[in-house]
Amino acid sequence: MMRYHSFSIYSFFVIAMCSVFLPYTSFSFANEVSSSTSIANTVNYEVNQTFKHLLSEHQIVAIGDIHGSAAPTELLINALANRDIFESVDVIVTEFGNSHYQAELDDYLLNPNTKVSLQELEPLWQDSIYFMAWQYEHYRHFVQTLRLLNASSNHKVRIALAETEFKWEGLSKEQWQSLTKTRIVNYEKTVKQVAEQNDKAILLFGAMHTLKQPVSLKRGEAIDEFVPFTSKLKDLNIATIWTHFSTSTIPDISTPTLVLLNEKSELNSPLSSVSARFADGTNQKLSDVADAYYYPGPLDRHAPVPSHIKRDSQWHHEMNRRAAIVDERVSAQIAKQLAEWQAETD
Repeated sequence: MMRYHSFSIYSFFVIAMCSVFLPYTSFSFANEVSSSTSIANTVNYEVNQTFKHLLSEHQIVAIGDIHGSAAPTELLINALANRDIFESVDVIVTEFGNSHYQAELDDYLLNPNTKVSLQELEPLWQDSIYFMAWQYEHYRHFVQTLRLLNASSNHKVRIALAETEFKWEGLSKEQWQSLTKTRIVNYEKTVKQVAEQNDKAILLFGAMHTLKQPVSLKRGEAIDEFVPFTSKLKDLNIATIWTHFSTSTIPDISTPTLVLLNEKSELNSPLSSVSARFADGTNQKLSDVADAYYYPGPLDRHAPVPSHIKRDSQWHHEMNRRAAIVDERVSAQIAKQLAEWQAETD
């Protein structure tokens, strides 16, 4: 009980700091990246106890991210708001973010006297390989919240950007395609470096990247074998949290729920029943590819985009320029997104 009480005091202290710092954030980010996730109100004590257990048993805990949903970053923020968890973690390795901006991010997160603003970190997301995946407000909110948590403690948690450093200026279609294929090598390299330094780490990567075994995925009518980069790091002590994507409430499961998986778990279902992306007819079950199951409640993939991005005509022009460089899927995403933003302003 005392641990829970201590956590509550710490959480409210962080919220108090948010109320002090956010009004003075440069530009309009105090409103854009406000505390949409109330740390004290949404945190679940049992979820954090399970998260703490995973960290105590493993050097690295990987959270499966769902692009377009704030649920995985909310899980991470709520966990870090627990003092015991926060002080046990050294680094968060992320799929998002061009590592060209690592120095600016370090300054923002770790230097209490930094002159770097959240606005100035925008290229970190916008200059990444798959920039459309990182346009959402909750990634900015996560980074800003981590800065506030660092400011409230002698212990500091940093973010390591796992994406290869590159520049969009002068980038050809062939070079972009090469980056999409070789980025995984840098993911592996970054995580290995963290492990060699004996750092306690959390990974935040797209859910498919964090699975413990290769899986068969549906690609239209075809079936492709997908090899998650974490499945190749078998010598490292990594636990994977599978975030369940469902647009409706699952009966008999309270929310939020984070439970450990094993062969006898009631949630240990065949992969094809867990997600439509998995091919039918495989013998793999959820516990074969993940160590824990996280269900935050009904999810959609329509997380808000900061309004300043919707209004930024220069950025829209750059998105259009990149549409000729990226593949058809990302180009279609760009066209759809720009059309939606245009409709909102008409």
